[in-house]
Amino acid sequence: MPQWGKTDNAANSVLWGPALFNTVANSTTQTALFGNTTVGAFVNNEIIGQYGADTTEMGVGAGGVISIVITSPGSGYFSNAAVTITGGGGASATANAEANATGRVATVNITAAGSSYETNPDVAIAAPAAQTFNANTAVNANGFIAIASNKYQVNDYIKYLVAAGNTALTGLANNTSYYVQASNSTGIYISSTSGGAAITLTKGLTETGHSFTGETATATAVVGGAQNKGAAHAGWVVRTEGTGGRAGRVHFETLVAMGSITSDAEDNVLPDA
Repeated sequence: MPQWGKTDNAANSVLWGPALFNTVANSTTQTALFGNTTVGAFVNNEIIGQYGADTTEMGVGAGGVISIVITSPGSGYFSNAAVTITGGGGASATANAEANATGRVATVNITAAGSSYETNPDVAIAAPAAQTFNANTAVNANGFIAIASNKYQVNDYIKYLVAAGNTALTGLANNTSYYVQASNSTGIYISSTSGGAAITLTKGLTETGHSFTGETATATAVVGGAQNKGAAHAGWVVRTEGTGGRAGRVHFETLVAMGSITSDAEDNVLPDA
Protein backbone atom coordinates (compact mmCIF):
# COMPACT_ATOMS: atom_id res chain seq x y z
CA MET A 1 0.00 0.00 0.00
CA PRO A 2 1.40 3.44 -0.86
CA GLN A 3 2.64 5.45 2.10
CA TRP A 4 2.71 8.79 0.36
CA GLY A 5 0.43 11.14 -1.52
CA LYS A 6 0.81 13.99 -3.98
CA THR A 7 -0.29 16.73 -1.57
CA ASP A 8 2.45 18.50 0.36
CA ASN A 9 1.32 17.92 3.96
CA ALA A 10 2.20 15.69 6.90
CA ALA A 11 -0.59 13.18 6.28
CA ASN A 12 0.72 12.50 2.77
CA SER A 13 4.43 12.48 3.60
CA VAL A 14 6.39 9.22 3.75
CA LEU A 15 5.58 7.49 7.01
CA TRP A 16 8.94 5.73 7.25
CA GLY A 17 10.97 8.88 6.52
CA PRO A 18 11.86 9.49 10.20
CA ALA A 19 13.47 6.03 10.36
CA LEU A 20 16.30 7.40 8.23
CA PHE A 21 17.32 9.42 11.27
CA ASN A 22 17.08 6.64 13.86
CA THR A 23 13.60 7.77 14.87
CA VAL A 24 10.54 5.56 15.21
CA ALA A 25 8.44 5.51 12.07
CA ASN A 26 5.02 6.43 13.34
CA SER A 27 2.47 9.17 12.73
CA THR A 28 3.87 11.32 15.57
CA THR A 29 7.39 11.47 14.20
CA GLN A 30 6.01 11.67 10.66
CA THR A 31 4.23 14.87 11.64
CA ALA A 32 7.28 16.17 13.51
CA LEU A 33 9.59 15.62 10.55
CA PHE A 34 7.25 17.15 8.00
CA GLY A 35 8.17 20.81 7.51
CA ASN A 36 10.50 20.81 10.51
CA THR A 37 12.57 24.00 10.97
CA THR A 38 13.88 23.36 14.48
CA VAL A 39 17.65 23.05 14.75
CA GLY A 40 18.69 19.80 16.42
CA ALA A 41 15.25 18.17 16.43
CA PHE A 42 16.65 15.11 14.67
CA VAL A 43 20.40 15.72 14.20
CA ASN A 44 22.52 18.08 16.28
CA ASN A 45 23.17 21.49 14.72
CA GLU A 46 21.05 20.73 11.68
CA ILE A 47 17.56 21.51 10.47
CA ILE A 48 16.04 18.43 8.88
CA GLY A 49 12.62 18.57 7.27
CA GLN A 50 10.64 16.31 4.97
CA TYR A 51 8.94 18.02 2.03
CA GLY A 52 7.43 17.44 -1.36
CA ALA A 53 9.54 18.59 -4.32
CA ASP A 54 7.52 19.63 -7.34
CA THR A 55 8.48 19.68 -11.00
CA THR A 56 9.65 23.30 -10.88
CA GLU A 57 12.43 22.23 -8.51
CA MET A 58 13.89 19.74 -10.93
CA GLY A 59 15.76 22.32 -12.99
CA VAL A 60 18.33 25.01 -12.49
CA GLY A 61 18.19 28.62 -11.42
CA ALA A 62 19.75 31.83 -12.68
CA GLY A 63 21.28 30.16 -15.75
CA GLY A 64 21.70 31.28 -19.34
CA VAL A 65 21.10 29.39 -22.59
CA ILE A 66 24.36 27.61 -23.44
CA SER A 67 23.30 25.66 -26.52
CA ILE A 68 20.45 25.17 -28.96
CA VAL A 69 20.04 21.75 -30.55
CA ILE A 70 18.28 21.40 -33.91
CA THR A 71 15.70 18.61 -33.72
CA SER A 72 14.46 19.03 -37.30
CA PRO A 73 16.26 21.12 -39.95
CA GLY A 74 13.06 21.89 -41.86
CA SER A 75 13.13 22.53 -45.60
CA GLY A 76 12.80 25.33 -48.11
CA TYR A 77 14.82 27.93 -46.21
CA PHE A 78 16.12 30.24 -48.93
CA SER A 79 17.52 32.61 -46.28
CA ASN A 80 18.32 32.73 -42.57
CA ALA A 81 15.42 32.69 -40.11
CA ALA A 82 14.49 34.49 -36.92
CA VAL A 83 14.43 32.58 -33.62
CA THR A 84 12.18 33.28 -30.63
CA ILE A 85 13.04 32.01 -27.13
CA THR A 86 10.31 32.02 -24.48
CA GLY A 87 9.50 30.50 -21.11
CA GLY A 88 11.84 28.79 -18.68
CA GLY A 89 11.52 31.53 -16.09
CA GLY A 90 14.34 33.64 -17.53
CA ALA A 91 14.71 36.40 -20.06
CA SER A 92 16.78 38.05 -22.78
CA ALA A 93 18.18 35.02 -24.62
CA THR A 94 18.33 35.62 -28.36
CA ALA A 95 19.45 33.59 -31.37
CA ASN A 96 19.23 33.32 -35.15
CA ALA A 97 19.06 30.38 -37.54
CA GLU A 98 21.42 29.90 -40.49
CA ALA A 99 20.19 28.17 -43.63
CA ASN A 100 22.53 26.12 -45.82
CA ALA A 101 22.68 25.58 -49.57
CA THR A 102 20.11 22.76 -49.44
CA GLY A 103 17.47 24.86 -47.68
CA ARG A 104 17.98 23.35 -44.25
CA VAL A 105 18.60 25.13 -40.95
CA ALA A 106 22.15 24.01 -40.27
CA THR A 107 23.04 26.12 -37.23
CA VAL A 108 21.26 28.11 -34.56
CA ASN A 109 23.57 30.82 -33.25
CA ILE A 110 23.08 32.14 -29.73
CA THR A 111 23.53 35.91 -29.83
CA ALA A 112 22.72 36.47 -26.15
CA ALA A 113 22.57 33.80 -23.43
CA GLY A 114 20.06 35.65 -21.25
CA SER A 115 19.78 34.89 -17.54
CA SER A 116 17.67 33.49 -14.69
CA TYR A 117 16.38 30.46 -16.61
CA GLU A 118 15.09 27.81 -14.20
CA THR A 119 14.22 25.27 -16.89
CA ASN A 120 15.03 24.93 -20.56
CA PRO A 121 13.02 27.55 -22.49
CA ASP A 122 11.04 26.93 -25.66
CA VAL A 123 12.63 27.69 -29.02
CA ALA A 124 10.61 28.66 -32.10
CA ILE A 125 12.30 28.97 -35.49
CA ALA A 126 10.37 31.11 -37.98
CA ALA A 127 8.78 29.25 -40.88
CA PRO A 128 10.57 29.37 -44.23
CA ALA A 129 9.42 32.15 -46.54
CA ALA A 130 6.97 31.24 -49.31
CA GLN A 131 8.56 31.06 -52.75
CA THR A 132 6.28 32.69 -55.31
CA PHE A 133 6.09 31.99 -59.01
CA ASN A 134 4.04 33.04 -62.04
CA ALA A 135 1.45 30.40 -62.92
CA ASN A 136 1.99 31.03 -66.63
CA THR A 137 5.55 32.07 -67.36
CA ALA A 138 7.17 29.83 -64.70
CA VAL A 139 5.32 26.63 -65.67
CA ASN A 140 6.26 24.29 -68.50
CA ALA A 141 3.86 21.89 -70.14
CA ASN A 142 5.84 18.90 -68.86
CA GLY A 143 5.30 20.01 -65.25
CA PHE A 144 8.53 21.84 -64.50
CA ILE A 145 8.08 24.91 -62.26
CA ALA A 146 10.81 27.54 -62.34
CA ILE A 147 11.91 28.70 -58.87
CA ALA A 148 14.61 31.36 -58.74
CA SER A 149 17.81 30.16 -57.02
CA ASN A 150 15.97 27.00 -56.04
CA LYS A 151 16.87 25.27 -52.75
CA TYR A 152 14.11 22.67 -52.64
CA GLN A 153 15.47 19.12 -52.61
CA VAL A 154 14.05 15.81 -53.80
CA ASN A 155 11.39 14.50 -51.36
CA ASP A 156 10.93 17.87 -49.64
CA TYR A 157 7.32 18.17 -48.51
CA ILE A 158 6.06 21.58 -49.65
CA LYS A 159 2.68 23.30 -49.47
CA TYR A 160 1.07 24.91 -52.51
CA LEU A 161 -0.91 28.09 -51.84
CA VAL A 162 -2.89 30.32 -54.19
CA ALA A 163 -3.63 33.94 -53.34
CA ALA A 164 -7.27 34.92 -52.88
CA GLY A 165 -8.92 35.59 -56.24
CA ASN A 166 -6.38 33.56 -58.22
CA THR A 167 -6.95 30.20 -59.90
CA ALA A 168 -5.02 27.08 -58.91
CA LEU A 169 -2.98 25.35 -61.59
CA THR A 170 -4.75 22.47 -63.30
CA GLY A 171 -3.43 19.33 -61.61
CA LEU A 172 -2.89 21.04 -58.24
CA ALA A 173 -5.18 21.97 -55.35
CA ASN A 174 -4.87 25.07 -53.19
CA ASN A 175 -3.53 24.63 -49.64
CA THR A 176 -2.27 21.13 -50.42
CA SER A 177 1.17 19.66 -49.81
CA TYR A 178 3.23 17.84 -52.45
CA TYR A 179 6.62 16.16 -52.67
CA VAL A 180 9.50 17.44 -54.76
CA GLN A 181 9.96 14.77 -57.41
CA ALA A 182 13.04 16.25 -59.10
CA SER A 183 15.08 19.36 -58.51
CA ASN A 184 17.86 21.51 -59.89
CA SER A 185 19.10 25.03 -59.26
CA THR A 186 16.41 26.54 -61.50
CA GLY A 187 13.27 24.76 -60.35
CA ILE A 188 11.35 21.60 -59.46
CA TYR A 189 8.96 18.87 -60.52
CA ILE A 190 6.40 17.83 -57.93
CA SER A 191 4.52 14.63 -57.13
CA SER A 192 1.53 13.65 -55.01
CA THR A 193 3.53 10.93 -53.27
CA SER A 194 7.12 10.47 -52.19
CA GLY A 195 8.98 8.89 -55.11
CA GLY A 196 5.92 9.10 -57.34
CA ALA A 197 5.63 10.33 -60.90
CA ALA A 198 5.82 14.03 -61.67
CA ILE A 199 2.45 15.75 -62.00
CA THR A 200 1.67 16.97 -65.50
CA LEU A 201 0.70 20.64 -65.29
CA THR A 202 -1.11 23.04 -67.59
CA LYS A 203 0.05 26.62 -67.77
CA GLY A 204 -2.29 28.85 -65.85
CA LEU A 205 -3.18 32.51 -65.93
CA THR A 206 -0.48 35.12 -65.71
CA GLU A 207 -0.65 35.40 -61.92
CA THR A 208 2.17 35.79 -59.41
CA GLY A 209 0.10 34.80 -56.38
CA HIS A 210 1.18 31.15 -56.43
CA SER A 211 3.73 29.82 -53.95
CA PHE A 212 5.37 26.84 -52.29
CA THR A 213 6.44 26.75 -48.62
CA GLY A 214 8.71 24.19 -46.97
CA GLU A 215 8.54 22.71 -43.49
CA THR A 216 9.42 24.66 -40.35
CA ALA A 217 12.58 23.71 -38.49
CA THR A 218 12.50 22.90 -34.78
CA ALA A 219 15.05 23.10 -31.97
CA THR A 220 15.46 22.82 -28.20
CA ALA A 221 17.48 24.96 -25.79
CA VAL A 222 19.78 23.84 -23.00
CA VAL A 223 20.35 25.99 -19.91
CA GLY A 224 23.65 25.82 -18.05
CA GLY A 225 26.06 27.70 -15.85
CA ALA A 226 23.59 27.66 -12.98
CA GLN A 227 23.11 25.99 -9.64
CA ASN A 228 21.45 22.61 -9.92
CA LYS A 229 18.74 22.30 -7.32
CA GLY A 230 19.54 18.67 -6.77
CA ALA A 231 16.23 16.96 -7.56
CA ALA A 232 16.19 14.62 -10.53
CA HIS A 233 12.42 14.27 -10.46
CA ALA A 234 9.42 15.26 -8.43
CA GLY A 235 8.88 13.33 -5.20
CA TRP A 236 9.34 13.38 -1.45
CA VAL A 237 12.72 14.61 -0.23
CA VAL A 238 14.56 15.37 2.97
CA ARG A 239 16.21 18.77 3.13
CA THR A 240 18.88 19.75 5.62
CA GLU A 241 20.79 22.88 6.41
CA GLY A 242 23.00 23.88 9.31
CA THR A 243 26.49 23.56 10.75
CA GLY A 244 26.63 19.84 11.51
CA GLY A 245 28.16 16.99 9.59
CA ARG A 246 26.43 18.10 6.41
CA ALA A 247 27.24 21.76 6.85
CA GLY A 248 26.07 23.89 3.99
CA ARG A 249 22.98 25.11 2.26
CA VAL A 250 20.87 22.21 0.98
CA HIS A 251 21.00 18.45 0.70
CA PHE A 252 18.47 16.41 -1.25
CA GLU A 253 17.70 12.76 -0.63
CA THR A 254 14.89 11.35 -2.71
CA LEU A 255 12.62 9.06 -0.72
CA VAL A 256 9.87 8.37 -3.23
CA ALA A 257 9.60 9.40 -6.88
CA MET A 258 6.26 10.65 -8.09
CA GLY A 259 4.72 12.66 -10.91
CA SER A 260 3.94 15.91 -9.13
CA ILE A 261 3.43 17.57 -5.77
CA THR A 262 0.46 19.82 -5.10
CA SER A 263 1.03 23.00 -3.05
CA ASP A 264 4.77 22.55 -2.39
CA ALA A 265 5.08 24.07 1.09
CA GLU A 266 8.82 23.50 1.01
CA ASP A 267 9.54 26.79 -0.70
CA ASN A 268 7.77 28.65 2.08
CA VAL A 269 10.13 27.23 4.69
CA LEU A 270 13.45 26.62 2.95
CA PRO A 271 13.38 28.74 -0.24
CA ASP A 272 15.55 27.60 -3.12
CA ALA A 273 18.81 29.49 -3.49
